[in-house]
Amino acid sequence: MIRLALHHLAVIEAIGRTENVSASARELGLTQSAVSHRMKEAERRVGAALFRKDGHRMTLTQSGRRLFQAAERILGEVGQAERDLERLSSGFQETIRIGAACYLTFDWAPKMFRALREILPEIEVEISTAISENPASLLLDNMADMVLAAGRVDIPGIMNIPLSDDELVAVLPENHMAAGKDWFDPLEVVDQPYVTHHTIPESGREYENIFKPHSVIPKEVICAGRTLAVLELVENGFGMTILPKRSVEKQVRERKLVTKSVTRAGVSITWHALTRERSEHWSSLDQVLKIIKQVL
Repeated sequence: MIRLALHHLAVIEAIGRTENVSASARELGLTQSAVSHRMKEAERRVGAALFRKDGHRMTLTQSGRRLFQAAERILGEVGQAERDLERLSSGFQETIRIGAACYLTFDWAPKMFRALREILPEIEVEISTAISENPASLLLDNMADMVLAAGRVDIPGIMNIPLSDDELVAVLPENHMAAGKDWFDPLEVVDQPYVTHHTIPESGREYENIFKPHSVIPKEVICAGRTLAVLELVENGFGMTILPKRSVEKQVRERKLVTKSVTRAGVSITWHALTRERSEHWSSLDQVLKIIKQVL
């Protein structure tokens, strides 16, 4: 027997994300007392405390975290289904959701949308708001139909389709001691803070292609979550980072940053589109992929 309704999950997701009853109430269009009532009712129905009060914050308990994760997936799927129905009623035959690894920028997206309108007007493409340090999880959790990532992901049931070649580059502030050199020596990583999105090693990225072969580990790691935050910290002298050149070249031109090849020979990588092997959208995905290859 299912004990919670969608309105309970909406409250759990909102409070879990904002950590604030007042902010959740404004977002949901409810009164604070209504949000508190639904939260307590959810706790009563499942027989467990979902939140604990920490000063002015409402933080998730272990039970709350489990329900919060479920609420994100369920509400996301329901919302996606509603959007799909709206698009189908508007004349679109299919919707393709594109997700991305957390370091990818979307400066290529306008070209893609222009080409789609001309070539595939019957297909609606949606850029997923979910961005993950584990790109494959977006597919496995059905939050995207295609995910763009630098490097391969070797997981059963996931296809890796090569898109374009790129290079892992060191990103440094203009006044960095290595900014005037021809290339960046990986051994210098140990002498300074390393700014990154997260600490989970990804296949085909710097931990596998640079740190491990050269037996180096940064002495200090600063996790910044998003590419703009990473570059902001690097530009202001908090450390350096290593990222795919394609994902930072526009920002580097606009900031006081420089990029350097890592090692004299450089470290190449390949961007891939990840899809499920048995995708119901394969025919449309293939057509969208051809356009992405042209613009990426």
